[in-house]
Amino acid sequence: MPWTDSSPTSRIFTQALINPIMGRVWSTAAPTTYANLSADDVRAALFNNSVSPDASAAVGSTGFNTGTWVTGNQVTDATNWTSPGRALGTKTFSALTAGSQTTASSVAFDAADTAGAGNVTLANAYGALVHDNTITAGTVAAQGMCFNYFGGSQGVTGGTFTIVWDVNGVFRITN
Repeated sequence: MPWTDSSPTSRIFTQALINPIMGRVWSTAAPTTYANLSADDVRAALFNNSVSPDASAAVGSTGFNTGTWVTGNQVTDATNWTSPGRALGTKTFSALTAGSQTTASSVAFDAADTAGAGNVTLANAYGALVHDNTITAGTVAAQGMCFNYFGGSQGVTGGTFTIVWDVNGVFRITN
């Protein structure tokens, strides 16, 4: 099912939590240090309404240019939003809520708003695949972390296309 308000609109891939994002996050330090993912080449690739986002997809179908996320469904231009997407800047992990014995806690992965530079014309961008472009081997290269729906068709003519990330981050995990 293509992007719609009733389909999964923005979700973390289940496999991203299992393999390898948490492995990358925790591979060299305790779970409170997120240096690896923060240093990785994390990108946002724009996609049209031909994709069928599935948060529970097998890991081999979550990467950039695999499964529904093939380049034939990508929205690009010649210089600003090229394949495999724009790099996210100023990536951080933070605790949104500390939680307690009776209240939930949450952690967010955030980044600066992602913008192309200069004049661009793009049409029919329905959402973005956020993927770790540093991953080049294993079950899938450029594994998807999450997908984010824009609420419908978005575009720009002779301007700057910008993804304004939610105040709570690109994605968040709550328990």
